[in-house]
Amino acid sequence: MSNNLALNIEQIKKEKSGIDVLADIYIYSIFGEKITPSDLERFKWYGLYAQDEKQEFFELKIPLEMGELNLVQIETLSQISKNYANNSLNLLSSQKIELRNLKLHNLPNIFNMLHNVGLNTEFEAGHTVRRVLTCPVNGIDETQLFDVTALANRLNKTFIGNKKFDNLPNKLQMAISGYEEGCDVQFTPDVSFNATKDIKDKIIFAVKILDKIIGYITPAQVVKTAIALANIYKDFGDRTNPQNSSFEFLVNNWGINKFFDILNSTVNYKIEKNKTIQEQTIPKKPRMGINKSKIEEQSYIGCKIASSTIQSSNLDNLSSLLEKYNASKIKITHKGDIIILDALSNTANDLAIELEKIDFNPFV
Repeated sequence: MSNNLALNIEQIKKEKSGIDVLADIYIYSIFGEKITPSDLERFKWYGLYAQDEKQEFFELKIPLEMGELNLVQIETLSQISKNYANNSLNLLSSQKIELRNLKLHNLPNIFNMLHNVGLNTEFEAGHTVRRVLTCPVNGIDETQLFDVTALANRLNKTFIGNKKFDNLPNKLQMAISGYEEGCDVQFTPDVSFNATKDIKDKIIFAVKILDKIIGYITPAQVVKTAIALANIYKDFGDRTNPQNSSFEFLVNNWGINKFFDILNSTVNYKIEKNKTIQEQTIPKKPRMGINKSKIEEQSYIGCKIASSTIQSSNLDNLSSLLEKYNASKIKITHKGDIIILDALSNTANDLAIELEKIDFNPFV
């Protein structure tokens, strides 16, 4: 982004919301005109970026709900990569799929194919609340304190594509975890909700702002707290200087105590600052290799990949193996590896051996 464009980002957003530009992408794809700098900036809300100044090629980033893909979605992504992206795609550590070398006129077909299998790119980037990050073995690791699937779905439903949250001062990234220590997402989220237990053995969530616990709430208060946090940032974040527009700058500028007081004053319940919690002594299970799932007769298989760039032929090999062994879901980890979520335990070792042959290596 040029300095001039950075200085005018607020004006660009006022002229037109980034969430309202999908029709514009289609119009550009039909007429083939060069995209204006302002529209290119807005197109980030849909994960679309020009790869070169001449706009000969584009890349599309597809954020995944909780990092997950089912078999039909994997097959569709493989087909898109064959038809439009030089037979390859990238697995990103941000739990996204990246398609590169796309032609502008093919974007409507690509968006339609994604839509037909429940994938979309809304709020991939831009000044929005991003999809909530979760742990890749959420719901299947028996050492997890709490399955956050329902809460994560509610958070995504609340924020993604919601025009109330399409114009923040900058991005806002939240994470939610069923582990007390949170998820290893390779960076510090702006906001984290981490499950723990109080002395009465009840599940509560620690609210972390950047990397500091500011208080504790119940599971029923997580979404309300997230909305309050997003509104505080929307209303009080710096919109005059792009270098000061981050959530982190707002928190540091106010100080954590003032931030907590303002948050607490905006909700109709008390965020408990001091809470006695149980000490959790059960370590997380490994993520790689074959591991017993909490779901009866199932295992999950974590696989290292040799390269983040996956050829469509290898994606087809993966799909064929999943179908052969009656598995149907994978997740991309925060390190860009994959986990087969629902392998049958009695054939998991055979599947793992075949996965290694196609460069998805469980034996590391």
